[in-house]
Amino acid sequence: MDTIGINLLWLQPGVVGGSEEYTLSLLRAIHELDPLDLELRLFAQPALLDHHPDLAQRFEVTQAPRLPVGKVGRVAGEHTWLARQTSQLALVHHAGGVVPSASPTTALLTVLDLQPLEMPENFGRVKRVWLGQMIPRSVDQADLIVVPSEFTGHRLTELLDVDPKRIRVVPFGMAAPEQPVAPAGHPPNPPMFLYPAIAYPHKRHVDLIEAFSLLRVEHPEANLVLTGGVGPETEALRATIESHRLGGVVEMPGRIERTELDRLYASATAVVIPSEYEGFGLPALEAMNVGTPVIVANAGSLPEVVADAAVVVPPRDPVALATAMAGMIRNRDRAQQLGQAGRERAAKFQWTNSGAALVEAYRDALDRIAFV
Repeated sequence: MDTIGINLLWLQPGVVGGSEEYTLSLLRAIHELDPLDLELRLFAQPALLDHHPDLAQRFEVTQAPRLPVGKVGRVAGEHTWLARQTSQLALVHHAGGVVPSASPTTALLTVLDLQPLEMPENFGRVKRVWLGQMIPRSVDQADLIVVPSEFTGHRLTELLDVDPKRIRVVPFGMAAPEQPVAPAGHPPNPPMFLYPAIAYPHKRHVDLIEAFSLLRVEHPEANLVLTGGVGPETEALRATIESHRLGGVVEMPGRIERTELDRLYASATAVVIPSEYEGFGLPALEAMNVGTPVIVANAGSLPEVVADAAVVVPPRDPVALATAMAGMIRNRDRAQQLGQAGRERAAKFQWTNSGAALVEAYRDALDRIAFV
């Protein structure tokens, strides 16, 4: 049996966003699959184990000593403590996008997206410089690279000249809805549109506000809900809402509990995602999973995720967004068809299948080591 180390020192609960769900859901799926030829050993900080106690019940876990607070402490821990702990292992999976330069073992690397390289203006100077140096070096150092979408894999090849043979696609997964949801195509009265995203520049909330303003000329009864924690564009977004005199009809509840977000997903007329860059596009999949129609920008991985089960419009095009949103209100039959198509599409993304794909990536990496 081969033991694979899983570097989780980077994983701060509630801080790292979708990468937390992606990484831990994959690990749990592998535990359920129980591959007899592999054993996973997790290396994590105490906060992660406190927040997710089931990890210690499912896997062998080596708890890191108390590291200095912040990224500097984590990086120092990876280069010293983690390097010593994993020196006898054949393979270490660095699931946080960076391989420590001092890593003594063969590495498998997860890269969720390449936004720091493609849109560096969206990052502060320190993070921009750090990731601009570390991502290319880590990609070069890794034996195999796991990505959530074909889009991200293609960008690795195009930007960093990565051989496609070194890339493995392991998509996000979905669990079946725990409770039946209302039939798709029968939106609430008044209509309600939802966009669950922190206000980062690439999320293009500004396009949605402009589109919603146009929509309300013919559908003044419509409402818009924008969920997500505070981001760098939040204050500018509030100002844009006020400038369009939409303060009373655009709700910004901030970060909400999962149960409330699930309720909004299921009750929305449509989920609208105008983002111009996504490494995967999980909100689109979550909406389709409960049969809610989806409108996405033709950008990043979004068209790949939704396929023909959603309305796809050009990026940065508020008029096209507004037209698609109006169509969800006027054409209930079409909305219902999209909802059903979305359910069928989402059913193809199961965590069990994704976990199996990651297991195969581990085996491929180990085979490559054996032939070196």
